[in-house]
Amino acid sequence: MLLSRNPDVCAAELDGEVCLFNPESAEYLNLNPTGSFIWNMLENPAVLQEITGNLQERYVVDEATCRSETEQFIDQALQKGMLQVSQ
Repeated sequence: MLLSRNPDVCAAELDGEVCLFNPESAEYLNLNPTGSFIWNMLENPAVLQEITGNLQERYVVDEATCRSETEQFIDQALQKGMLQVSQ
């Protein structure tokens, strides 16, 4: 599963954190530093394993926790239409 940003979503960075707005659904999503890191990483499409590997290089976190929390973030971002999936 290849993840990428929804090109219709507007993003603005403030104090190192990203705020997303989906004009189609009129939903906002404020990202913490970790979510912002994932959003910035997805400037180029990536798979979950690549995302979690980059997160583990940046943060001190075990693989299971990293994967679980990253999946939760991705699920929420997909539900709000901020990210999209391609096969």
